Amino acid sequence: MNQRLPRVHGLDALGQQDVSCPNDLMSRWPVISNSEHVYTPPRTLAANEVPPALLNYLNGRDLLLKTQAIRLSTVDVDGWPRAALLSAGDVLALPNGRIRFAIFANSGTTANLLRDGRLTLSMALDGGMYSLRMRARQCGQVTGEAPLAFFETQVERARLHVASYADVSCGISFSLHEPATVLDRWERQIAALRAVS
Repeated sequence: MNQRLPRVHGLDALGQQDVSCPNDLMSRWPVISNSEHVYTPPRTLAANEVPPALLNYLNGRDLLLKTQAIRLSTVDVDGWPRAALLSAGDVLALPNGRIRFAIFANSGTTANLLRDGRLTLSMALDGGMYSLRMRARQCGQVTGEAPLAFFETQVERARLHVASYADVSCGISFSLHEPATVLDRWERQIAALRAVS
């Protein structure tokens, strides 16, 4: 089975020079000038603070209007990133640079946070992508039908990624099948997150 790998810009999928590629292909490839596209480095925001837009979005109020998923990235036991999506009903931002989360107790995200504590929160707001690097510690747990682990994080670094030529208009969003039932659960979770000491 001698199947060819796809070519990309004169290289095969393994990054090796593809000998079947014409030598002059690279010289004919269109070049993007700096005037057409300018890299904008991410803006580093105030250290140890939750940016105001996130503080407002994750304030625990008007939950049914907040249908953008919050992406958490943790590090698994093999060193690979692991993504989890939470809702505004699972997260509470506090004005002191801390964010609290309610996460299923038996999830891979909980296991990663208990083992390592490092995570990144990503969310689209203000025409760009916020990225918050944080460290977490477990601050409580709820048992029952759906056991939850509560974590509190401290923001170590906050960045806003924007492009000069476009706005990020939305992130990953969702629609609820049973809003009243979900809202009841979210409100109980937010109340529990507020009560953690």
